Amino acid sequence: MILIATCSEYPHPTPNLEALLAALRALGAKADFVPWKTTDLDVFTATDAVLPLCCWDYYDDPERFLQWIDALEAAGAKLLNTPALLRWNFRKTYLLEMAAAGLAIPKTFHLPEARSQMIAQRMEDEGWQTAVLKPVSSQSGHGVQKLDMSERDRWPVDPHAGEMLLQEFQSDIASLGETTMTFIDGVFSHAVRRVLRPGEWRANPQFGITYERVSPRQDMIDAGAAYVVHLPQKPLYARVDGIARESGFMLTELELIDPYLYLEFAPGSAERMARSILGRVG
Repeated sequence: MILIATCSEYPHPTPNLEALLAALRALGAKADFVPWKTTDLDVFTATDAVLPLCCWDYYDDPERFLQWIDALEAAGAKLLNTPALLRWNFRKTYLLEMAAAGLAIPKTFHLPEARSQMIAQRMEDEGWQTAVLKPVSSQSGHGVQKLDMSERDRWPVDPHAGEMLLQEFQSDIASLGETTMTFIDGVFSHAVRRVLRPGEWRANPQFGITYERVSPRQDMIDAGAAYVVHLPQKPLYARVDGIARESGFMLTELELIDPYLYLEFAPGSAERMARSILGRVG
């Protein structure tokens, strides 16, 4: 049995997961889905593999999600991606590791204490008029803020926010959108561009984006592959999100926990994913 872990907000599979479930069943595998928060751990540990592909509500209780991963690992459950990769990807400080390796990301600073004065000083030092402040651990754009120096007195910064990441704002995302490249077992599968709503800067579904299938240039695919190759181990699935410019590709997020993989956009991709899952289950 292959189990896909879902969330309370989306207890039923999305078109992406419906495609994967259908592909697994077509190959003779038993496959189903259950919400991770309300399902007994024994249900997960009794399976051949668990995929956390729809755990989209972990942002409201991140420690509980980490404890769930720990408990599954301790009980001998097979998590795909592996617990080590999930934990590595859980903290967005991995972006700093990518930058240190010479890979392109927006200039990013880790702030152990995200105080308004500290943020303003950093922006002044860098000459930034606008910056993005985001939680170290979150997903789907939750808790992300755009800060403009001209509105400093009205910044909605939580004085108890704790550690955050401060990034240089990439203004051209409004026109270029965000390109997401899906890799299965380390190999490029397909790409989708998220088209932002006019006036919007966030490339998340709750902010009104639309989607279009795209065919990236080979240099873009190679750039995406470089982020995947950098990982401590080869992931079963990875979604490389970023801005595709004429000058090259810049990573915004590397999604290894619960990305929407857009399998329904690319014929054959769900079967490739299903075969890779079964290959890892053995």
